[in-house]
Amino acid sequence: MVRRLIDDGMVLFLGIGGDGLISWIGRSSEQVLGRPAADLLGSSALDLIHPDDHGLVSATLAESARNADERILAVVRVQHANGSWLNLEFGGIDLRDDAGVGTFLVWGRSYESAHRLTALLDSLLTASDRSDLLRQVIEWCDALMPYSSTLVLARSDDGTYRAAAAANGLPVDLGTGLVVDEDTQGPWGLALVGRLPVQAEAGELSDVLAARAHQARIARTWVVAVPGGDSSKPDGLLVIWRHRPGPLLATHLRHIQEAARLCQLAFEWARIHADLVVAATTDSLTGVANRSQLRTSVDRDRSATAALLFCDLDRFKELNDRHGHAVGDHVLRAVAERLQGAIRSRDLLVRLGGDEFAVWCPDLRDRDGGESVAERILVALARPIRIEGRVHRVSCSIGIATASGIATERPDLEAILQRADQALYRAKAAGGARWERASG
Repeated sequence: MVRRLIDDGMVLFLGIGGDGLISWIGRSSEQVLGRPAADLLGSSALDLIHPDDHGLVSATLAESARNADERILAVVRVQHANGSWLNLEFGGIDLRDDAGVGTFLVWGRSYESAHRLTALLDSLLTASDRSDLLRQVIEWCDALMPYSSTLVLARSDDGTYRAAAAANGLPVDLGTGLVVDEDTQGPWGLALVGRLPVQAEAGELSDVLAARAHQARIARTWVVAVPGGDSSKPDGLLVIWRHRPGPLLATHLRHIQEAARLCQLAFEWARIHADLVVAATTDSLTGVANRSQLRTSVDRDRSATAALLFCDLDRFKELNDRHGHAVGDHVLRAVAERLQGAIRSRDLLVRLGGDEFAVWCPDLRDRDGGESVAERILVALARPIRIEGRVHRVSCSIGIATASGIATERPDLEAILQRADQALYRAKAAGGARWERASG
């Protein structure tokens, strides 16, 4: 039984002599490291170890502790034959004599679970996007379940499920190019409807997929739905392509259920993050951009010529006092809709607060481009606004500040706003319902 554990398990067993050379190695190293055990005999143990971990290994071999329980387990990076680094959790017992002759026996097992989950948590903290989170789930899944290549399909707006992340090396037909829905024959539709893990031999797939699976030496697939948030439809499908035959064991089932749960968390996080971004950059009353989004857009703009239109509704306070805040809110939403329809598709409409709006107009052909947008705004607001059978007339005054040379120099938003505000004041003083250009 011990021999089978050493030779057939997914644990790395090594005997290291006092000279630091590998004196004995279990056959299971071929599964862990991807290279023949015989090739490692007589080589330095440090040749397998990440350079940053050499100090830990050397110090451990030099210590006088004899009992395994005197040490805590240590995580050491070991190089696979493909050049990647494996995180293995090592224990050991010193069987050498006082003169240092003999063997230091060590054993290492995968530490990928904790390592990958830590990386996933780091990605959540740094607000990584959904594809990056799902990619890490795939790496975690495949690291802990050998002979597997994992794919995650996500529900699209058209109701189909398309690749959101795929293991490296998967053929396009089995990876990034796979598109399925509930009507697709095979395990996909069954998993979407039944929500239980579905098993299928490669030969049971469509002719095209079966041929691609055969070429990729894939024997079977396991598919499980990733539950959705508020939707009755799953958010996605977790597809496990297996490179060896065999049943879905209880440990496999637990693992893919945990992987599906991590995928679900990634989908939920993406939705929450998107909502937070909208909340941070959007005016809650009108749905247009807020000052934060204006600042970001201006900072990123590299137009040769741009303009800021500062728009303030005329006599809005009187309307609000006479008809109440509910009517005032209706008017503000209607105004925002009119403004959005009047500006160009590449312009950014912003509610600065109260009855003040701004429009950032990038990529203008000349300094007069902002005036054309202002004219369209005045025309759009000239039509009355009807709310609950009552007609309201609203106009606005506009101050225009042109910015040139921002292609090479970051624009000063506050300075531009101040110039536009001064022009707006002149438009108000002249009776409103007009625009004025800032000097300079």
